[in-house]
Amino acid sequence: MRTVGLVIAVSLVMAVSAPAPARASTAELVQQLDGLISSFPGGAGVWIADPTIAAPLYNHDPDEQVIAASLYKLGVLAEAERRVDAGDLHYGDVITIEPEDITSDGSFEDAGTQLTLDEALEAMITISDNGSALALWRILGGANIDTTLEKAGIKNFHVAYDDTEDNWVTPRAVGTFFTLLAKRQLISAAASDRMLSRLERQQISDRLPAQLPAGVVVAHKTGNLSGVTHDAGIIFTKTGPRVVVALTWDALDDDAANFISSIGSLVYSANLQPAANARYQVTKTAIAVDVATDARITVPITNIGTRAWTSTGSGAVGLVWDMNNAQGALLMRAPKPLPLPALLPQQTQNVAIVIPVPEQPGTYTVTIGLADAAGTALAPAGAATATFTLRAHLPYLITAQIAMPRTLHRGEASLAVVHYGEFSGETDRPLLIGWRLIDPRTNRTVQQGSSPAGLFKTGITGTFFVPFVAPTTLGTYRLSYELRDGTVSVSEPVNTTVEIAGPRTYPDEGLPAPSPELGVAPAQTPRFEFPTITIPKPSIEIPFLHGRSPKPSAAP
Repeated sequence: MRTVGLVIAVSLVMAVSAPAPARASTAELVQQLDGLISSFPGGAGVWIADPTIAAPLYNHDPDEQVIAASLYKLGVLAEAERRVDAGDLHYGDVITIEPEDITSDGSFEDAGTQLTLDEALEAMITISDNGSALALWRILGGANIDTTLEKAGIKNFHVAYDDTEDNWVTPRAVGTFFTLLAKRQLISAAASDRMLSRLERQQISDRLPAQLPAGVVVAHKTGNLSGVTHDAGIIFTKTGPRVVVALTWDALDDDAANFISSIGSLVYSANLQPAANARYQVTKTAIAVDVATDARITVPITNIGTRAWTSTGSGAVGLVWDMNNAQGALLMRAPKPLPLPALLPQQTQNVAIVIPVPEQPGTYTVTIGLADAAGTALAPAGAATATFTLRAHLPYLITAQIAMPRTLHRGEASLAVVHYGEFSGETDRPLLIGWRLIDPRTNRTVQQGSSPAGLFKTGITGTFFVPFVAPTTLGTYRLSYELRDGTVSVSEPVNTTVEIAGPRTYPDEGLPAPSPELGVAPAQTPRFEFPTITIPKPSIEIPFLHGRSPKPSAAP
């Protein structure tokens, strides 16, 4: 063990959100850290990790036993929080600083000072107060602290049992401590959150944070004694949290502080590769689904990372999703990651995702992404995501066709033909044709409205001839129309281009017949389009109501 200064530590289209170009690859970061360590005049032990990846990104002398200095206070903090979780201690409990807790340097309270447990923990972490730390250590006991850390999976982190021993750690042990903390798995999620918040309030900032941009959050703990200078914690980078442990010995304090701050800067500026990455093929067209059902969506997923995925174990990758409403509010998310199959790099597999559809009709956006074996989402670390849209409607309409004339006359009725297949519902429903007139140059809605379509009978196939009153404008437009039950759409919208002309003229009303000599074209029979409005089923299974299957529709 080092005794004088120690260690550092449908038609488918591609829709993928790729991470930003890397400013420094993992390989480049390793090269830079190797160069930095080789030029450092003292000894160093370093551990750099992405909490979402099982193996460290970089390590140097990871198992060197190093005098902990004030890093032992991390163990004291964990044991105190364990007892708070268990109800054995409370933040309001009074801690008295005894004369034997006072050190010649680093004690900021007088003997006899009484602090609450919360105040003592705050002083111990944020200003590294020795008096409060030693008072807590005597109450909690080094053996108990070691046992708690061992049970958490942190080995080779020793807190002295009495005054005859040294506190010592290894870079790997401190790295494991902060990895569990970053994953909110140290003691409990709530305890991890409390410890992270306290460590983020650290006031000693001459090491890891020193070369970082203003506002970067660092949850860390420093330590220094004669000949040893340490800093260890979590730097929250733009691409996710990074665990950084830097322990040094046999170097001047200023040299060690500059060395540690350089490590923090290198790690922060490197846009590292996430644990896994993927490309998804999703449709840009809204997928129509019935409300209050489970929509089964099939998405081809390609492993575009450099690591193979496994179906189980530390290399396993899962799929997570969030659902937002039209206003962007989060409605629900995957209760747990969906296990993905084992995939080699550049291999693709179809994956079925089951999404619960809300009970209210509307448009919902689903965002899918990856999670690591521990269930941690990888999007914050730079892994790609993809989105698709669900258009939830009441489960009334099975199939329908609306034939709309291509030429309409301003403000006048034209014949629209509505042919519908089996119509499902508890009662007969009066439906409307809802429409929007869109300027193709600006993509803005010029006019909108609705026209009665007729009374649709439950369980009957039929045809309606509907007078459709044209909008009161002239020109060529895109007409988007659909069937509605009140204000709720019960079919998918259809878009067609229409020409809206002036009023009709009729020869039998006393007007002269159109004459080729006058350059007036004879009246033509309106042309109709018969696009099918139906619930599309690209990669989706939708159960029919009442156990019925759709009946084939006759041509209109």
